[in-house]
Amino acid sequence: MTKGELSKKRIIETAGDLFWKNGYTKTGVSEILKATGLPKGSFYFYFKKKSDVAKAVLQYYSSKIIDLLRSVAAASDSWASFCDSFLHIYQEELADKQYYGCPLAVVGMEIAFQEEELVKHYHEAMEEVRKIFMQALRKNKIAKEELEELADLCLAIYEGNLVLYRLSKDQGLLLRMNVQLKKVIPGGI
Repeated sequence: MTKGELSKKRIIETAGDLFWKNGYTKTGVSEILKATGLPKGSFYFYFKKKSDVAKAVLQYYSSKIIDLLRSVAAASDSWASFCDSFLHIYQEELADKQYYGCPLAVVGMEIAFQEEELVKHYHEAMEEVRKIFMQALRKNKIAKEELEELADLCLAIYEGNLVLYRLSKDQGLLLRMNVQLKKVIPGGI
């Protein structure tokens, strides 16, 4: 990576962390720059406005979460192993951070109300997560006509528990999510 590409990546990752931790509205460009240690011109060289970096952050979190889910789905031989592997990785990712909830949902939901042109990107990412749930469910030979409905239910369980986790900071909700996701398939526990 060039120095410029590294600077842009640092801005995106730092903005993403700040948006996830403090919220989009409460995070200013100056705060992002202070956290990166980069000069003001660096931000405006890559992004015209805060919503442009928000779009990049949504893409960053989308690819990070979707890549993680895809790798877990590909490596899992059953729905239960997918649920357990995903939970384990998610707990590891959050173990040393003071961040709660799904970064994609946290950032995406707030931005969707602030920056309407970004709603499409957030929706696309959620749709991709739903498709990965379908891929993992297929390994248990779920009937094709049930796959979409079950994937919708899984997405609701996943995001619902992560929203509650953000509010309560209770890691027990991650375990509850795991149990609820496994119950989507009869005998899945």
